[in-house]
Amino acid sequence: MTELRNTYVNCQNPPENKPLPWHPPELTDPFRPDIVYFGPVLAEMDRQLNMSGLTFYFTESLDWLPSYGLDVVVVLLGDEFTRVPGYFGDVRAIFKNYTVQPALTNNVLREPSWINLWSFAWYLRTCAYHVPASKRYRERRREGRWAAPIWRIPVGVVDQLELPVKPFFERRHDIFFGGSVGHHGDERIKERINPKVMARRQMVEQAQRLAERHPELSVELVTTVGFQHSMDADPVAYSHSLMDSRLALVPRGTAIDTFRFWQALRYGCVAIVDTVPRHPWFYEGAPVVRLSRWSQLEDVVTRVLSDRERLERLHRASLEWWRTRGSPEAVGAYMADRLNSLVV
Repeated sequence: MTELRNTYVNCQNPPENKPLPWHPPELTDPFRPDIVYFGPVLAEMDRQLNMSGLTFYFTESLDWLPSYGLDVVVVLLGDEFTRVPGYFGDVRAIFKNYTVQPALTNNVLREPSWINLWSFAWYLRTCAYHVPASKRYRERRREGRWAAPIWRIPVGVVDQLELPVKPFFERRHDIFFGGSVGHHGDERIKERINPKVMARRQMVEQAQRLAERHPELSVELVTTVGFQHSMDADPVAYSHSLMDSRLALVPRGTAIDTFRFWQALRYGCVAIVDTVPRHPWFYEGAPVVRLSRWSQLEDVVTRVLSDRERLERLHRASLEWWRTRGSPEAVGAYMADRLNSLVV
């Protein structure tokens, strides 16, 4: 067991997020899928930190921590609404794995569609959550009082095995998608107008159409009705199917971030995406193929698959992007650099 210089506490445990000591990268009991990725992240960060005596809380709570002070650093997970946590004036720093600022990746005026219209509605909803606390955060800084920096980190990967990279042109599937189409898996109006659900239904429809029109292509679709169904699915089958694919369909989630983005790049797949945030350090310039709408899928896929040189270039760039932007080593190094440079 590697000795750590700082203290780590997992606050994701029931009941009421009971805090439990944690020694990254070891798994915890009860098990949470996030720690498979973030355990090595924090272990690498600890190795590169030039300080000791800090306490790191791994949590989903926006308003409660076991303790406070300038020796406390928060790793905040799962906040899809870009909220500013209430304890921003009482801790040293905050890392978030979802967007820090509301982000709109499609212009509904330039690219009008029902999906983009409801994506804009989602954007306005996140603004309503973000603005009040963000205003308090800025006011506190203007007054010269301490407000912890809030830094963005990737969502990472879940339900994915560590596999040797299969040679790109030996892979069996041309195109693969495995995951949920719905969110809750029901037919409520809220479900039907969810941007994730609308986008993924269109994606599946277009992928099926592509398979019918191009029987020479291997199109593998493994869909579930809701997010939790996907989380409960067999990670072994999913991982091997993804590693055996050249192109991975990466539609947006309920929020614009998705685990599938990093899962695809980690295996060197060419990611076909409908939305990618433009501002974070780990998204800007990513080697992906972007669609404006899923109706373009056939044209884009056939052109990409016909260009062997481009495929090889994107494959290698994807693996490199994972290594330098999304891997636990890269993210841990980034976190350590931010904290090492912070003047408190």
